[in-house]
Amino acid sequence: MNVRVDWLALLDDDEEWHWTACLYAYQHPTQRTILYIGKTDGTTVRSRLYGRHKNEFFRWLKQRYGSTRIRVLQGEVLLGHGQRLSRELLNDIESLLINQLKPLGNIAATRTRISRPGLRVRCTRDWPYDTKVYVDE
Repeated sequence: MNVRVDWLALLDDDEEWHWTACLYAYQHPTQRTILYIGKTDGTTVRSRLYGRHKNEFFRWLKQRYGSTRIRVLQGEVLLGHGQRLSRELLNDIESLLINQLKPLGNIAATRTRISRPGLRVRCTRDWPYDTKVYVDE
């Protein structure tokens, strides 16, 4: 299965903050490094950023980098004709990217994952890495 994720670096007034079925990533504000990858799955990108569940992440960020500033990317998942974005597929895309990139802020999700052999995720637009295609083997 081929999937494309179009990443957009969000500004304060972008409508993508309100999306509820997408991926998001936190990027270091001055480096190209992705620090955390997550999914909205029924919540919004903004609510995932400001929820209490992120307190530990921001404590870690402050301790490691001396600041809690981040750049937020929103990832729109684009599928081929006749394909549907399910909760399971969103989980698998998130898991594949976390497993391949190993963002330092994704502590729990790097330990185990369920694979979807044949899944190919191509990251475009504001994706900060040279590697653009990630394959689940």
